[in-house]
Amino acid sequence: MEKETIVFLYRLFKKYWLLILLALFGSILESGALAGVAYIIKNVIDDVFIAKDYQSLIFVIAVLLILATAKQIGFFLKDFIYPLVIYKGVKQLRETFYKKLLNSEPSFILRQPTGEIISRFTNDLERFSQITSTIGTNVITETFTVIGIIAVLIYRDWKMFLLFLFAVPFLSVALGYFGEKRKKYSKKLQESLAEYTQHLNQIISGFEVVKLFSKEIFYRIFKKINENLFQREKKNRLYETLYLSSVEIIAYTATAGIIFYGGSRIIKGEITPGDFFSFLGGVLILVNSLQILQRGIVNLKGLSPVIDRIKFILELPQEKDEGISFEGLKREIRYEHVSLKIGENQILKDINLSIKKGEKIGIIGLTGSGKSTLVKILPALVKEYEGKVYLDEHELKEYSVSSLRKHIGMISQEVFIFNDTLRNNLLIAKPDATDEELIEALKKAKADFVFKLEKGLDTVLGEKGSRLSGGERQRIAIARIFLKNPDILIIDEGTSALDVETEEYVMDEIKKYFSDRTILMITHRLQILDIADRIIVMEKGKIVEEGRKEDLLQKKGVFSRFYSLSQKC
Repeated sequence: MEKETIVFLYRLFKKYWLLILLALFGSILESGALAGVAYIIKNVIDDVFIAKDYQSLIFVIAVLLILATAKQIGFFLKDFIYPLVIYKGVKQLRETFYKKLLNSEPSFILRQPTGEIISRFTNDLERFSQITSTIGTNVITETFTVIGIIAVLIYRDWKMFLLFLFAVPFLSVALGYFGEKRKKYSKKLQESLAEYTQHLNQIISGFEVVKLFSKEIFYRIFKKINENLFQREKKNRLYETLYLSSVEIIAYTATAGIIFYGGSRIIKGEITPGDFFSFLGGVLILVNSLQILQRGIVNLKGLSPVIDRIKFILELPQEKDEGISFEGLKREIRYEHVSLKIGENQILKDINLSIKKGEKIGIIGLTGSGKSTLVKILPALVKEYEGKVYLDEHELKEYSVSSLRKHIGMISQEVFIFNDTLRNNLLIAKPDATDEELIEALKKAKADFVFKLEKGLDTVLGEKGSRLSGGERQRIAIARIFLKNPDILIIDEGTSALDVETEEYVMDEIKKYFSDRTILMITHRLQILDIADRIIVMEKGKIVEEGRKEDLLQKKGVFSRFYSLSQKC
């Protein structure tokens, strides 16, 4: 194994050293018992079968029972405790993965394919668990067995053992060649599994679109992914099988040579049949152990690429929650010459904007004009901007991200509902909220439908809120905002799925409840802009108009055109 792989395994499992020592004891016990069986064969042949000594028979049976008991105790310790250590390590990795994911930079995660990340969380960890289990159950145990059996073989007849050693260079060549092939295709196989997982994730996430359009293209894409996965599985298995076959051919050739040489020496009277069969029994155990050992070593060749993929998650860029604490807006929000470019796409261009505390701002513009990006800067969901954004006297980046998000709430068009109870979907906004507070927030969001659910607050809402309509999901999101009670509220098309009557009611509640708070509203439904003190119109990343609704209508500019079009709809 590469040095980096060994260091990674050491750091992960070092805290379980007592369990590992116990498992090592089990490996030594099992290996010692096998070596003892090989050793005692001489007594069985010479003392029992040839000399026909009854006392020797009793002694041999007693020793075999002791060896069998020792072997099973060792087997239990090895086969239970090694995997237990692996499970503990993988559990720790899952927890670390989850924390890394939750604390990662939003912009980085959003650029990654979802299926690729999920594959690293699932397929790669499962593969890691399978391979590392072979370190204890195969590699370590069989190493001790090989050492013990070699000691018995040398003791019985060092000349015959030298004959066996001729096979070792050939075994080494087979291991080197096929091991590297296995490592190569193990990496490719993990990549194909990630691609497969990603495709399934996309199909399930966009299932309605899949059903509405031709399935032929999806079949075509899937067949290509599936064929690629099959080919890599096939090659991965091919090189493992070829390796094992080559090892067996080499081992049996060496065994045949030993039988010929040993048989000749028995005929000449140089060794007893007991010596020979003890040696031969040891060789057969050794060959079996070498096969298992080298299969484990071949598997370990595939561990490095799996660990490389695991490290991707462990090395996710993390948000640094440092800086001064934002305790709420005192005077104003101020954008000064703010620009943002992603790749070749200029999202924002020299934005200058001042928003007073308690002011209600409406933001409109065509799709892609930069509206959402402008407001996502405030809760630090977008950080790569140039220029300055001030909350009172401090620039945004001087504040800790946790304190910003504590005081900034956001309702967006895409509502996150996880597959849990209504209660838990609300408690993410205020973990210590009482049932009375939850019910009051639902009423303010006009989410009366929840009171008809069969289990009320304890009703499971389904994957992505599958039991709810789009409007119902948005009302759950609005209820969360009433619970969070933020100092700055961002509404990014957060009422787009509501009917006109419900939208009007909810906006009135927001206006009353957040009367002294700062609100930024992005909308294409201009009717709700009546609560806005000022309206900002954006085009191609710039603010092209700004003012009160009445003033902008009299100006006969971009806003007036938008407003006229909305009246015709």
